[in-house]
Formats: sequence, C-alpha cells, structure tokens
Amino acid sequence: MNATTLIHTAPALHAPGHSVVNVYLLEMRLELLRLLRMPAFALPMFLLPVGTYLLFAFAVAGEAVAKDPDTGRFMFAGFSVMAVTMAALFATCPNLAMEREQGLLTLKRALPAPPGAWLTAKIVAGVACGAFAYLPILVLAVVTGQAHLSGAQLAAMSAVLVAGTIPFCALGVMLGALTSGSAAPAYANLAYLPGLYLSGVFFPLPKSMHFQTVFWPHFHLDQLVFAAGDVSKFRWIAPEMAFVVLLGFTVLCSGIALWRLGRKG
Repeated sequence: MNATTLIHTAPALHAPGHSVVNVYLLEMRLELLRLLRMPAFALPMFLLPVGTYLLFAFAVAGEAVAKDPDTGRFMFAGFSVMAVTMAALFATCPNLAMEREQGLLTLKRALPAPPGAWLTAKIVAGVACGAFAYLPILVLAVVTGQAHLSGAQLAAMSAVLVAGTIPFCALGVMLGALTSGSAAPAYANLAYLPGLYLSGVFFPLPKSMHFQTVFWPHFHLDQLVFAAGDVSKFRWIAPEMAFVVLLGFTVLCSGIALWRLGRKG
C-alpha cells in the first residue's frame, strides 16, 4: 500500500457508520487493486500458467491427451495447481517483506483499523489472485474438453483448488515476515520451484523418487484435487491424510509468521 492509498484510507476509517466488516472489506479491495495494477506481478502470474498449459497439453502432448483421457486429467490438475499456488505465494511474500522493511507495517498498526485487517487483506488477495490465475485454464478445459472431466468434476476440483491457495498464502506470509524485501522473491522461488517439479505434479516420477513427494505441499494439494474429481489413477494417499498435512503446514507457517511479525525490528 503506497502513501496515496494510506492518505485516502485513514479518513474513511474515521467516517461514522463504517463497521468493522466494512473496514476489512476496504482493506481487501485496496490490496487486491494494488496487486492487479502491478504489471510486473499480474502479467507473469496470470499468463504463465495458462501459457504453459496451452504449450504442453495442446501443442506438445495433444495427441497423447486425445488417446488417453487420463493424460488430459493429469495435465489439467498439475497446471491448475501451479496457477493457484504460484499466484497465492507471490501475491503475499514480496510485498509483505517490502512493507515490513520500509516500516509500513508499523504505520498500519497506528491507523484506526482493526488489528490484523491488513494481514487478512493480504491473504484474501492471495486467494483471489490464485482464482484469477486458474480461471483461464478452467475456461480452456470447459471449452475444449481437453481435460475429459464432467461439469460436476470441474466444479469440485475448482473448489479444492481455490481453497488450496490458503497454505501457500501462509507460506508467502511466513517468507515475507522472515526475509528482506530484496531477497524475498529469491527465497519464494527457492521454496516453491523445487516442490513444483519434485512433487510429481507436472510429470510422473520414477519409483526411486516417490518417497520424497510427501514432503511437498504441492503433492498433497494435487492429491486432494484428484480426490475431489474422483480421478483414481493418480491418487497415492488418502485425501484425509493430504488434508491433515496441508492443515498442519498452514498452521506451522502461520505460527512462525505471527511470531516474527509480533516482534519489533
């Protein structure tokens, strides 16, 4: 949030009739608008997932997908996981680190707003950005039928994908709370990219590498997506286990972030 936004926000919070809910909604709207008005964030996050999905699922493996519907389902789930998680992580991590480094968080705490409204806004904006990044892939799957999924399956998988942004928002908040503004994007990539490939989300891994997939949150979200869509071929663990792991991951990241943000300096 820049200085201009702060100037326009503070009087609104003093205005009579503004409830706590309205304050939260205002903070969420401003945070989301700020992200969408940043081309350096919005263009890569919204175009890269659907661009790679078009390249691999249609251009490279189009014939394989036509012959084997399971290949289409695998690619749809993998690139959808990439879309929602990448957008959620990078919508929260770098900006939070920069604001903390510049002292803006101290200024926000002094504003007449409910405690934590700015943090809630960042998480909600991360979830929204994940949904926006996923939407073009969903439209392609519906229009072309390339995913070989019914409307009910797509609806259930979409709900899980949007909810699955929350653990990665928590990861972004944790990294943003621990790292400097200049180093935050590098740490976010370091935490995110290995799991994207080593979790087996993009391509099947050799059996010798299966043991390590359970350490990556991407894998567990992918498993929940397959379970929601009733796709049994690529399910390796129970959905209850995947849910518990993601819940624990979210709690751990959130706890570390709140501990760090609660400290001065």
